[in-house]
Amino acid sequence: MAPLPPGSLIVIVGITGYVGSNVGLLALKAGYRVRGTIRSMAKAEELLAVYKREGVDVSADKLQFVTLDDLYSQSKFETVFASADGVIHPALPTPSGPGDWVENIIESTLIPLRAASKAGIKRFVLTATLGTVLMPGSPDIPTDRLINEKDWNDAAVQKYINATEEEKKSPAFFRYRYVAGKTLAERAAWKYVETESPPFELTVIIPPMNWGPKLYGSWAISLDWLDKLLKGDETCFSMPPCTSSFHARIFRGTNQMVHVVYIVDIRDDAKLHVLALSEAEAGGKRILAVGNPHGWNEVLAILRKHFPNQPIPVDRPASPLDPCPWRADDSLPKKLLGGSWISLEQMIVDSAKSLGYD
Repeated sequence: MAPLPPGSLIVIVGITGYVGSNVGLLALKAGYRVRGTIRSMAKAEELLAVYKREGVDVSADKLQFVTLDDLYSQSKFETVFASADGVIHPALPTPSGPGDWVENIIESTLIPLRAASKAGIKRFVLTATLGTVLMPGSPDIPTDRLINEKDWNDAAVQKYINATEEEKKSPAFFRYRYVAGKTLAERAAWKYVETESPPFELTVIIPPMNWGPKLYGSWAISLDWLDKLLKGDETCFSMPPCTSSFHARIFRGTNQMVHVVYIVDIRDDAKLHVLALSEAEAGGKRILAVGNPHGWNEVLAILRKHFPNQPIPVDRPASPLDPCPWRADDSLPKKLLGGSWISLEQMIVDSAKSLGYD
């Protein structure tokens, strides 16, 4: 199926979010016409001002905002997708809503796919999480080969399904709900494509935790970790292993050790979402937007180097999981990005400066 050329109309579901806002900026820079879904017009106006500051064309024929307040309404998605050529869908339902959250994640993935099929969408880009591939700290992660797009975190799904009532009461159980929901949702998406043969090609972007300079407003929750480190706050060392900024928000305040697995710059992550529309070889793929493997001590060393006047925490004790011992096959995303990821050092420095640190 042919990729989408510049000038095509694409819908970004949740354009005011951390990922969505960065994707919107790069999509406009790439020449796409963008229709972004929002829940708050106030945020839309703020984002519009940022895009203007970034020098992109935000005239009415290039950028429009539409309200979408229900991730479970196929009819509303069909209306939003009407006349569009592509969709990028990084949105996630809140865990505090009614019903079972795992089922809600699955449904909020399948419903827009069905709507996209009816609307004649040609390319659909779905945002997953590295948790659908691996669970940091798990002894089942292979170290004798590259982790690749054929790997699935079925162990986390089984952990969720077979959990005892006591385990379900643990704060740490939330990560299994989240990862099970995302894994089952992605599997359901691929099954839908296989069985229903929709008119679009599906690409799934699979990022770990995102850092990178904030684009506007209050910074993303994942950047809260960086801000705390620069202030000498060690809170982020006492959270379960996380694979996303959403995970980071939920686990603040628990008492388990977290190990950095992979971190990707939000600019690389967003670029891969946009390239998934325009590059033929990205169609129909799971793309591991992993960035590079790191460890806390590497992060701390960079912070001390560039921000010597900040009370950076001391190095963490030696651990077989720090730095990250697993390696992922990132050949396709690196090729799409021109051969390399934004370095950890550049990502940290740019992020910290965007948070107000000199």
